[in-house]
Amino acid sequence: LVMFYLADRPIIRALKRAARRGVSLRVLLDPNKDAFGRTKNGMPNRQVARELTAAGVPVRWAATHGEQMHAKLLLVRHAAGTADLLLGSANFTRRNLRDLNLETNVRLTDNLDVPAIRDAAAFADRLWTHADGRVFSLEYEAFRDDARRRVWLYRFQEATGLCTW
Repeated sequence: LVMFYLADRPIIRALKRAARRGVSLRVLLDPNKDAFGRTKNGMPNRQVARELTAAGVPVRWAATHGEQMHAKLLLVRHAAGTADLLLGSANFTRRNLRDLNLETNVRLTDNLDVPAIRDAAAFADRLWTHADGRVFSLEYEAFRDDARRRVWLYRFQEATGLCTW
C-alpha cells in the first residue's frame, strides 16, 4: 500500500487482521509534514502508523523534502500468480471513500506479468527497497509520534469528518 492519507477505520482494521493472519504487508505513507510550503502536524498518518506497527505491519515513510508523496496505490499479489491493482485519486479516508469527495479509482485484476501490474509492483518495490541506491523512504522511527493527544484528535476528526483529509 502506497498512500498519501490513510485514516479509514475499516481499512485499518482489515490491515491489522491481515497481519494477524500472517499476510505479508508493506505500507508506505506520506509523513504529513508539508502542505504547499506550510508545516503540518503529521495527522492522520503518524497516528495510523503507530497503530499499524503495534499490530506488526511494516510501515515506512516517503522521504519527502518539502513536497508530498501524493500516490494512492494498493497492490495485492495473490499466490496464484494474479494481482489486484487499485489506483486513482482516492485517499483511504472516510471523506474519500464515503462519497464526501468526488474521487475516481480503477481496479485492474490480471496476471502479475501484465505491464501495468508489473510497473506498479516495480514502483512500490523501488520506493521500499532503494534498489537503485536512491533513498525514497525512511524507517518508521524517522517520524514516529507517540503523542496520545494527537491519537484522540485523529480518531475524533476521522469519526466526525472535521478535518481536511
